[in-house]
Amino acid sequence: MKIKKIKKQQRGFLSNKFLQIKTNTKLFLWRLFGRIKYGNFIFLDSNMIMSNNHKSDGRTKRLRKYSNYFITDVVSREIDDLGRGGLNCIFSHKYKIVNFSDLRKIIPSLCPVYYNFISWMYNPANITTPEFSLHLLQSLKLRGRTLTKDQDTLYNYLMDRLKSGAENNTDALGHPKSLLAKNIDLSAFQYFKKKIKNRKSSNLLNDYKNVSIILLFALLNKKNTSFVTADRDLLAVVLTLIDSIVQGMAFPYFFLPTLTRQDTNNLLSGKRITRFIDFKKFEEYIDNLRGDILSSSWQKDHIFFKIRLWDTKNKCFVEDLTINFNDLEREMILNMHGSLSCPYAKNNTHGNWLFYRYWPPPLKSPNVLKVLLSAKPIKNRRNVDVPEIFHQQTCKYAIDDKNDKLKEYYGFWC
Repeated sequence: MKIKKIKKQQRGFLSNKFLQIKTNTKLFLWRLFGRIKYGNFIFLDSNMIMSNNHKSDGRTKRLRKYSNYFITDVVSREIDDLGRGGLNCIFSHKYKIVNFSDLRKIIPSLCPVYYNFISWMYNPANITTPEFSLHLLQSLKLRGRTLTKDQDTLYNYLMDRLKSGAENNTDALGHPKSLLAKNIDLSAFQYFKKKIKNRKSSNLLNDYKNVSIILLFALLNKKNTSFVTADRDLLAVVLTLIDSIVQGMAFPYFFLPTLTRQDTNNLLSGKRITRFIDFKKFEEYIDNLRGDILSSSWQKDHIFFKIRLWDTKNKCFVEDLTINFNDLEREMILNMHGSLSCPYAKNNTHGNWLFYRYWPPPLKSPNVLKVLLSAKPIKNRRNVDVPEIFHQQTCKYAIDDKNDKLKEYYGFWC
């Protein structure tokens, strides 16, 4: 009996090993297919090009001569400022400059998507995330409001908890953290701290603009794209954007099918409609969608957007933070206007003509999510192609961007 049991265990072990080899082979083939079909475009942060040392600390050695290096116009301005400040260029390969205006010329509807992404990274209201309360309190601080004693105590507690998690070398199960996990935890604390510390700086939104431009470039051109940086808090910035994106996908998924023709007519006439849904189902949908987008084992046709982080302490690149998008997700994201409506952007698809007001379930009804739906004041059936200079002079978001007023955009409308 003991021999039969051992043989059975051996067969099970070999079977599992075979399945693992089969899975790994499929993953390798899909990744090879994706790289051949969608290429691999690389964007560089200013800290990968400029340094206060004459020689690189190794960060550029791994970046072999490559024909598809890019930077954003935001990084280009940073490089000029750093050069005037006495820093040295440590990157010798050629690169092209991409700016948002060029992308908007291709599809004018990208305007509200771009500025919506920036606001989603700056101060989101993602009700299913553990950071919701911290974002809420920071929203008040960013507006210049004074917190009550209880609010201030809670804010300090939440920040201390983030700091403690960043300093801990083990995860919740007591296992040693990977280098990527360590940097993600550190980046979360730095992300919240940086917003308060630098809230008056005109450069505060640069990271958000970079991520928005690069992600839109990847989605618009349907290309695999990596952003190489030594700025750790970009990990938290991108993960915050993903939380916002999956919530942005969840709202139309749950609410658009419930609208009757009469509901639509009422909304378009200026009325509001209230909907109640099961919050647990809402959370479950978002968790599954987030897990899918962040999964490292996609075996389907997709493009990726990566953050490749240079760890300055260990002098190496950590494991890439990879975000995956299939065609449907790509199309939905390119139409995510949030609460914004540019007068030149088409907004009659994917529910982007709707505005959602929502709040976490109250204590008395912890599983009931109440959402108030209304139509946006601007409703366009087509994109209006206007010269960029005209857009810059007439679009509220472009004007606010020029006047450094994007920091007045908040996910919390109270």
